[in-house]
Amino acid sequence: MDSYHSNVRYDYAGKSAGKYKGTVFTSARVELVMSQKDPAVNESALHIYDALNRPERTLPSWPGKTVPGAKEPLHRVTDQNKIDKNRQKSIGECRKVWGDYSGSGLQCDEYPFASTKEGSTKGDNRFSVRLIDGTDNRKGGERLAEMYTLNRILDGDPFYMKITN
Repeated sequence: MDSYHSNVRYDYAGKSAGKYKGTVFTSARVELVMSQKDPAVNESALHIYDALNRPERTLPSWPGKTVPGAKEPLHRVTDQNKIDKNRQKSIGECRKVWGDYSGSGLQCDEYPFASTKEGSTKGDNRFSVRLIDGTDNRKGGERLAEMYTLNRILDGDPFYMKITN
């Protein structure tokens, strides 16, 4: 470390960070931990686990597919237009595979998340979509939003996924 570099960031980020002013240890590894045994998010956790560890079980499927988030970080995106584009592309991918699933109680779960630079519109097809229970999908999104706020993850900041069982 040189004398002009700090592993601490002081910022004034506004509402997107939960508090207007804050401090972050930039060298700390931030992880969103989800458990396959947690009934509130077990389908979300299984989908992410498969994407990270068994990508051949995920869609779209292609030989040699890898999905970031465990060894390679994900990076938060706060631009609502980019998030919406990621979500719409993912929903389109779900409809290609499962057709019209409206009224089923299922939702299109996407990983990496729509709110990441690595989302489905990145262009490298290193993402996964799966239909899961809508309540589980919403709870997974709530956990992600909580992690962003509690860890002060701002636009472009890295974070990782950890799935336990």
